[in-house]
Amino acid sequence: MASSIGAYSSQVVPMMLEQVRPKLSYFLAQKQSKLMNLINKAAEKHNVSAFTDSPGSVRAWRVPVLLNMGGDYQAVSLDGGDLGSGSFMNTAAMFFGTFENDLAYNIPLRAIQGTKDPKQAVTNALQFSIGQALKEMALYNEIGFFQDSTGQLATAASTTSSPGTTAVYVLETAAFSYIRLRGYNTLVDIYDTGGVLRATGGRISVINFATNTVTITGLSSFTPAAGDLICFPMMGTSVGSSTTAAGSWRNGLYTFNSTSTSGSLGGLAYSSAYELATPTVNAGTGYYTPAIQYAGKAQLIQRRDEEAYSGVVGVCHPAQQASYLLQGLTISNWFRGPSDKMIDLAPKSFNYSDTFQAADVPHYVSRYAEKDRVDWINPSNFGWTQLADIDFVQTPEGQRIFIGHNATTGNPAAGFQFYILNTRNLYSVDPGCGVVFYGLKIPSGL
Repeated sequence: MASSIGAYSSQVVPMMLEQVRPKLSYFLAQKQSKLMNLINKAAEKHNVSAFTDSPGSVRAWRVPVLLNMGGDYQAVSLDGGDLGSGSFMNTAAMFFGTFENDLAYNIPLRAIQGTKDPKQAVTNALQFSIGQALKEMALYNEIGFFQDSTGQLATAASTTSSPGTTAVYVLETAAFSYIRLRGYNTLVDIYDTGGVLRATGGRISVINFATNTVTITGLSSFTPAAGDLICFPMMGTSVGSSTTAAGSWRNGLYTFNSTSTSGSLGGLAYSSAYELATPTVNAGTGYYTPAIQYAGKAQLIQRRDEEAYSGVVGVCHPAQQASYLLQGLTISNWFRGPSDKMIDLAPKSFNYSDTFQAADVPHYVSRYAEKDRVDWINPSNFGWTQLADIDFVQTPEGQRIFIGHNATTGNPAAGFQFYILNTRNLYSVDPGCGVVFYGLKIPSGL
């Protein structure tokens, strides 16, 4: 019989004690980046009501945009001439709603009872899961920050699979690679190159870094193909008809820092508010050099002013951190004296959590950023619309852990469930106050 509890106690057997190492080792990264700490600290948070003012359009939060100050500047004659009628300020608005997503846990009763005592297992399964759940949601929150609201996590360059329920993909390496796939057992759906849903319910079973391949099992039956998109799950429900497009997932950094100059953003058309368009610099597969950086600086000052530049920070993948810090490690002449000491040429600010300076802009690093671009943003321009802060789902009485039920009989199942709920959606009050450096060279090996 089918059951709503989708986990089995065999998953925790390796940590139960017979004769094992008394500490649990795990490989998944557990901390969000320094950048996301900055964004969460600087961004305003607004608890809103998700009301609908027209069918299918949730417009819970309005961001006013000043298109121009008004006033007509012109030549006049002071000898009785017409001084003009003048004009008034012109405004528009972008609209953003919330985006609901959750992180669900199922823990079988056998696993709970078999790990509740230190003499039985190295870690209490229930306590460990509850303690790590918010951190895990924070990491998914960061992964979602580095996308364009289409929900795309990775792209298949090719496939070695036959028709069926398992797909083996070779991932493209220029931008995504495997960097946003959370790891083993992550739930994903597959869309084709045109954005149409092809298969649902898949879980990552293998990520091979040496061959840059990922194996996804448990999918609904389909034929894998080159160009398939690996995406966040449950954006669509109808295989063959559901599509992924801008707005399918939560807004991300690349929703606002975009090379696009057509269409609309938050319901406001670029054609009527070109100030929404972000300055862009095409590096032409070159390195992230000072010349490239100052081209972006010049564009930003030209479109805004020097004050806009003063609040900017950079955001990049470690590949571009390495590109910038290592390209200058050459010496043409080194004049040494009798008391000269050896100089360490290894660059500073080379740790993952470090920032580095380029073009007088502090740069933050995240492993989830695209590899071939660098973004400049002003964190104070970003904020979150949400129904409430990220938290456990709980009843009015405060219950956070729920007993599962058999999907067929409705009887209680031998396990427990709990959920972390996130309703945040990202917005920017000034998408044009930034720079996108794209087409950057990725150093060999990265």
